[in-house]
Amino acid sequence: MDITAAFASYGSSVEHETEVREGVQAAVKDLEKTSYSISTTLEKMHHSQGVQNIQTICEECRTELAKVPPLYEALQEKVPAGEYYRFHQNFKGTTQRLVAASCLITYLEENRLAPHDEVAQLLGLCTQREKGFHLDLEDYLVGTLHISNELSRLAINSVTAGDYTRPFQIRQFLRDLHAAYSLLFPKNDLRKKFDELKYSLKKTEEVVYNLSLRGLKPPEMETSG
Repeated sequence: MDITAAFASYGSSVEHETEVREGVQAAVKDLEKTSYSISTTLEKMHHSQGVQNIQTICEECRTELAKVPPLYEALQEKVPAGEYYRFHQNFKGTTQRLVAASCLITYLEENRLAPHDEVAQLLGLCTQREKGFHLDLEDYLVGTLHISNELSRLAINSVTAGDYTRPFQIRQFLRDLHAAYSLLFPKNDLRKKFDELKYSLKKTEEVVYNLSLRGLKPPEMETSG
């Protein structure tokens, strides 16, 4: 093959790669729009009267979250088979934010952490790496740690709204989360988020301590420490 013919074939390959990347980026943008919409709705819980309207806020978020599975399906169609991790960097940040939103909504509704498989199902994904397109475990773990800052903010805003029980519930949840993640000996990105969790727990502990000093600890929390 002479050099002209060789570069003609190279050009076709480069053009194909460009089309694939542009397709992936377009699909990710659609995911990002929905992720932003959910985050904006969740932000309402920090506004005036937000604590009293958490149930309504979660219902609005669930409506938006239902749009996510088809968007991941569209993204999966753009990512060539067997090349999930080649393009993973393009959408992992968005995925982590969607994991965080899913976990935060579940906590606000049910006071628990949604496990890996449940969050994957909410997003229309699986958890098995061998199946190709899936919810990567590290994305789930980093995403769950994103919620600690939001919960520490909510603890402060709950006091302002006159809800003195919620900060104690949040404190216990963050304690449990901290204890669980300590078992993983987190490193790299996970370590950074784990440090944020420790800081959020400290801020929440201060809120709870101040409530206790002021004699505002709810009776039902007396036995929970």
